[in-house]
Amino acid sequence: MFRRDLRGDVGYSGESPEDFWGALRGVWFAPVRFFRGLDPQGGVIRPAIFASVVIYLDLLLEAVLQMLWLREFNFALTYAPFLALVVAIVLAPLLVAGLVVLVLVILGGGTLSRGGFFPLFRALGYASGIGFALWIPFAPLLAVPYGAFVATVAVKETLNVTRARAAAATLIPLGAVILIVLVLLGPDEAAGFLVNPPGS
Repeated sequence: MFRRDLRGDVGYSGESPEDFWGALRGVWFAPVRFFRGLDPQGGVIRPAIFASVVIYLDLLLEAVLQMLWLREFNFALTYAPFLALVVAIVLAPLLVAGLVVLVLVILGGGTLSRGGFFPLFRALGYASGIGFALWIPFAPLLAVPYGAFVATVAVKETLNVTRARAAAATLIPLGAVILIVLVLLGPDEAAGFLVNPPGS
């Protein structure tokens, strides 16, 4: 049976570290090795769950930090875990899938390029692990640019494209999303969003 290798000569190493902490550690500290070792034929369930757990923990930990910082312990703590879980389960896979489609459209020259959706969904799903630090005050200042770098590495290693094409395909949609968020929030709220000070 013919198996299509999306990475060409990069080569799949045969050992895919897809447990939660292994993936988080790999994405943060060795993204090139992690994405080279990621099985392109694996399913999309684990990365979708990974992205959902990252968003869930981010929302939950931020809510707990806000309550501790403001010393406001109320009923929000009881429904915050449920609300965050619903948001994470719905939002994470949709955000990853949307980014995958945009990257493939940019790489395809304005049309959705054929193939590569599922391996790229897997890679960008795991690249969302950078978002794990967004609940920490001032961490978004480092996590947002590093996340863009990791997403670029994921695209490059998964689709075996040049670094420049991977950067363009990744940074154009990410930059557009960040710009839209900044415009919608306004300058003061945008600064607070990027700094994420406690009590905000």
